[in-house]
Amino acid sequence: MKAYSFPMEKVLEWRTHSEKSTMEKFAVLQNELQHHKLVLLELTNRYESTKERSLKYKTIQELLQQQLYKQKLEEKISLQNKAINSTSANLEKVRVELIAAQKDRKIMEKLKEKDFSTYNDEVKDEEQRELDEIAVLKFKKKTF
Repeated sequence: MKAYSFPMEKVLEWRTHSEKSTMEKFAVLQNELQHHKLVLLELTNRYESTKERSLKYKTIQELLQQQLYKQKLEEKISLQNKAINSTSANLEKVRVELIAAQKDRKIMEKLKEKDFSTYNDEVKDEEQRELDEIAVLKFKKKTF
C-alpha cells in the first residue's frame, strides 16, 4: 500500500499561508494603533500642561502665543483621534478576515483528518483481507 498523501495539501498550505499573512497584518495594525494612542497621550499631556501654565503668563503677546499653541495642539489631537478611529476600523476588518482565514484552515484540517481516518480504515481492511486469505490458504493446506 502506498504512503498517505492528502489530495488537497496545497490548498491547506495556501490557507495556512493566508492565515499567517492576515495575522501579520493584524499585528502591524495593532502596533500602529498602539503608536497612535501613545502619540495621543503625549499630545493630551502637553495640552494639559499648557493649560496649567497659561495662568503664569503676564503679557498679551505671551497669552496670544499660548492660545495659538493650544489651538495647534487641539488640531493635532483631533487628527490623532481620527487616525485612531481609522486604524481601529481597519483593525476590525482585518480581525474579521483573520477569523475567516482561521475557520477556512480549520475546515481543511478537519477534511485532512477525515481523509486520513478513511485511509487508515482502508489500510486495515486491506490487511484484514490479506490475513483472511493467508488463513484460508493455511487451512486448505492442512485439509489436503
